[in-house]
Amino acid sequence: MLRAAGESLPGERVELRVGRIQDGLPEGPFDVIASALCVHHLDGTEKAELFRRVRDSLAPGGRFVLADLVLPVDPAAARTPYTPGFDRPDSVADQVRWMKRGRVRRMRDLGGGDLAVIVGRT
Repeated sequence: MLRAAGESLPGERVELRVGRIQDGLPEGPFDVIASALCVHHLDGTEKAELFRRVRDSLAPGGRFVLADLVLPVDPAAARTPYTPGFDRPDSVADQVRWMKRGRVRRMRDLGGGDLAVIVGRT
């Protein structure tokens, strides 16, 4: 994935790094921080801490885009298989609450079912 991204993104504007999401974020500030299909591996406490670190790394007016597996309001809407204990999805409501606690605000949920895109702005 990173190789494909590196081949298609402008190298003078984008820096790709490999790391653990539980570790510190690169020094900001950043206009945008995005995460896709990764955060659902964290437990609730780790998600809340990550969202605080994201906020601390965003420039004023910066955006955080989270695209991930979530627990749907209606369990019948779940379509994506996951492994309990390895995958730890939480509800959109919980994640929005943790983002707000981390001072990311102005949330918008663009998802549905068990996949969501949540956009927050500082």
